[in-house]
Amino acid sequence: MRKKLFYLLVVSLIFVFLIGGGLIAQAKQPEVRFGYINWPGVTVKTQVAKLLLETLGYKVEAIQLQVPATYKALSTDDLDVFLGGWIPTMLTYLRPYFEDGTIDKLAVNLNETVYRNAVPKYVWDAGVHSLADLDQPEFRDKFDLNDDGQPEFYGIEPGNEGNKIDIDAIENDTYGLGDWDFIASSTAGMLSQVKKAAKNEDWIVFLGWKPHWMNIEWELKYLKDPERIWPEPGQEVVWTLSRTGLHEDMPNAYNFFKQFKVTPAWQSNWIYEYTYAGNEPEDIAETWIKNHLDAVDVWVYDIKSVNGDRARDVIRAKYE
Repeated sequence: MRKKLFYLLVVSLIFVFLIGGGLIAQAKQPEVRFGYINWPGVTVKTQVAKLLLETLGYKVEAIQLQVPATYKALSTDDLDVFLGGWIPTMLTYLRPYFEDGTIDKLAVNLNETVYRNAVPKYVWDAGVHSLADLDQPEFRDKFDLNDDGQPEFYGIEPGNEGNKIDIDAIENDTYGLGDWDFIASSTAGMLSQVKKAAKNEDWIVFLGWKPHWMNIEWELKYLKDPERIWPEPGQEVVWTLSRTGLHEDMPNAYNFFKQFKVTPAWQSNWIYEYTYAGNEPEDIAETWIKNHLDAVDVWVYDIKSVNGDRARDVIRAKYE
């Protein structure tokens, strides 16, 4: 009887050890949950950060959502990080979350941006230099007209703040645009319309931004905005946004995001490789990391892997 009890005790201890070891192993792999929008720049940028964190031992999930859903999920702790917070353009969506303290502005990851309505250079050369010029009699009917004879703006994904700026301008008759129509599509859908128009030098007005390969592919001009419905060029920056409490829960990952900053040239290249050359985001990210380990060294300065190793060494062991 004693021998049987002894064996039972040994088996129980082994079971407890295995379960406990599993829990400890699980505890050693914290999870980072990215939200991202189907914008080429933030899609590839998220993949770059995702691959680096996975190399450091993190479990990483990237979840594609629309803009309002992304911010809502951050505020309810269902996401940890978003790398595409364009500010001040997105403040209409973000201000309530900043005020109630459920989303944090962690760090600027991209500056030197432009975001506003654009036209091809041949439209500019014909005299359209400002949003105030669009509805002038000599210009308005040269743009795409819908079945009701209304000139059209082209935008991107529904819910985007840039779309909202144009829609509000139409609703408020700003610049006399009250009888214009706004076409919300997707980035790819909008750019296909730009490509079609540019091929025949047809007139089109749409949402443009830098960095993006559209500025390399076509000669574009960004319209002046005397009423200042758009942020001034140079004032727009892209923030890394996080849920409140990330610093306390994952200080190592938090410090990585504080140091994660990209240049317009890098992001323009990512966008080109993804949407123009047709490469997969993960492949683009992996190739970029291999060719830019010095930049990655800066991002991971004083950062550790999940196992406590120096991040620089772990990443170089994989990518060199």
